[in-house]
Amino acid sequence: MIPLPGLVRSAAAPRRLRTVLAALALGLWLGAPGPVAAAATAEDPCRGSNLVEALRADGKLPAIEAAAAAVPDGEGKLFRIERDGVAPSFLFGTMHLSDPRVLTLPPAADAAFAASARLVIETTDAADPAKAAAAFFAHPEFVNLPRGETLASLLDPADLATVEAGLTARGIPLQAVETLQPWFTAVSLMLPACETARKEEGGAVLDTALAERATAEGKPVEGLETAAEQLEALASLSLDLQLESLVATVALSERMPDIMETMLALYLEGRIAMIMPAIEAAVPNGGLLVGAGEGYAEFERRVVTERNQRMVERMQPMLAKGGAFVAVGALHLPGESGLVALLREEGWEVSRADSLGPQ
Repeated sequence: MIPLPGLVRSAAAPRRLRTVLAALALGLWLGAPGPVAAAATAEDPCRGSNLVEALRADGKLPAIEAAAAAVPDGEGKLFRIERDGVAPSFLFGTMHLSDPRVLTLPPAADAAFAASARLVIETTDAADPAKAAAAFFAHPEFVNLPRGETLASLLDPADLATVEAGLTARGIPLQAVETLQPWFTAVSLMLPACETARKEEGGAVLDTALAERATAEGKPVEGLETAAEQLEALASLSLDLQLESLVATVALSERMPDIMETMLALYLEGRIAMIMPAIEAAVPNGGLLVGAGEGYAEFERRVVTERNQRMVERMQPMLAKGGAFVAVGALHLPGESGLVALLREEGWEVSRADSLGPQ
C-alpha cells in the first residue's frame, strides 16, 4: 500500500510542472477510457499555439537549445540498432496520440517499418480494450485510494478548491473521482478535448495504429510490458507527488492546448530533449516551476528509468532475432539512462537513422 503523506505542499511546488510534462509527453495512456473525458467544443479548439516562437522573441530560446544539446541522444526519433551477425532493427520514438500529424510516419521510419519482420511496442494490452480494462479491474489497488481516504481528506482546502473548480468547469462532480488515485484523474485530464474526442470516436494512437498495420501485413506484434506493470509504475508514486501533479494539471488546463502543440511541434522536428525545458520556460510563472526536485526524481526513477531498464532487458531477445521495429514513447530514448544509451551499454551499435529537420 502507498504510504499516506498527509497534506500536500504549497501549490507553487517547483516539481509539479516537470512531472506533468513528463507524463504528458510520455503519453501514459493505457488504452482504457478515462473517468473524466470531455468532448471538444467550439470554445475549446483542437490546436493551440506553438510556444517556441514566443521563446525566440523573448530571447530565451538559445539557452534552452544549449541545455537540450547537452542531453545525450537528445535529437532524433529513429535509430538503427546493429550487431554482427544479426539483421538490423530500428528504434522509433512515438507520441501516444491520434493526431494525424503524428500518425503519418516520416519517410525513413515508414521504410524501416515496411522492411521489418516484427513490431515491438510498449504493451500489446493497450491495443486490446478488453485486456486494458481487465488490468484496471484486476488491480483496483492501483486505481483507488486506500479505504477511508478521499481527495478532500488529503488535499489542503486551497488545493481542494482548485481541483473542484477545475472539475466543475468540465462538468465533472468532485464526488465522481474523490476516491480514485490522483494520478488516474490527472492523466485523464491531461489531453486536450480534441484528442479525447478522437479517441472516443475510435481513433487509434500511433502505437495502436502501427500494431493494426503490422497485423494487417502479417507481422507479429510483441510487447515490452503489460498494462498492469504500467499501472503499477504510476500507482507506485507517492500520494504526495500524485496530489501535486493533479493540482498542477487542473491549474494548467487552459494552457494544455498550447503545451500539447509545442510538444507535438518539437516532437515532429525530432528535438526531443527540448520538450520539457521549452515548456517550463514558456509557461507563466515558469521561474517558480523550473527545476526537478526530489518529486521529479521519484517520477523519473519509477516511470522512466526503471521502465527503460525493463524494456531493454526484454527487448534484447527480440533484437537478437533481427528485423524488429521497436516503437516506444519518445522520451524513453534520450539521456544517460535512455534506451539508446542503455542499448549501447549492452553492446549494440546504435546510430541515428533519420535526417535532421522535421521528421
